[in-house]
Amino acid sequence: MATTLSTLDHAELRQLAVNASAAGDDGAAIVYFKEAASRPDASGTTHFLLGAHYAQIRMYDRAAAEMESALALDPGLSIARFQLGLLWLTNGNAERATTVLSSLQDLPGSDPLRLFGQGLILLAQNQLPEASAALAKGIELNHTNLALNKDMQMFIDDIAKAIEAGPAPSAVPVPAAAADAVVDDNPYHRHLLMSAYGGTLPK
Repeated sequence: MATTLSTLDHAELRQLAVNASAAGDDGAAIVYFKEAASRPDASGTTHFLLGAHYAQIRMYDRAAAEMESALALDPGLSIARFQLGLLWLTNGNAERATTVLSSLQDLPGSDPLRLFGQGLILLAQNQLPEASAALAKGIELNHTNLALNKDMQMFIDDIAKAIEAGPAPSAVPVPAAAADAVVDDNPYHRHLLMSAYGGTLPK
């Protein structure tokens, strides 16, 4: 297989990876994405999608590393910045998430990722009603990545439960134990791959 991979260019490898992902073959998708990411002409999007697949199989350190590589190659890849911030937040690192997400505030006011990023920053600061409002506004503006809307609605639902339960908690309302350790079966992580492929990605 190594000989076969060496004959393929970056675009071919990435398309094979996307096809494997669509078929539910995470192993083959990662093989193709890793090979594509190793090429000199690898794009930020390739690293980002590899990172999304690592998150899918619960290898979160590698997921974060690939998303950071994506941003190093393409600082303007806003979806990678958002998903990296989301990954840090749901793994209990609110400070790092806020640092990553803050750049999204430079996007136009009509960009859903600006609102989603603002919502997650407010969530990290335990400003729950404000976070919910920002996320809801982002959903209202987002017509291209419906999978991402589902992720944000999960946050809104969890925020509503946290508000109903009583005073603002001292930790972000994500699935139990996320503040102390990586959660093996985090619903936000399960949806990350779908929202990574949503919308329009650059080559």
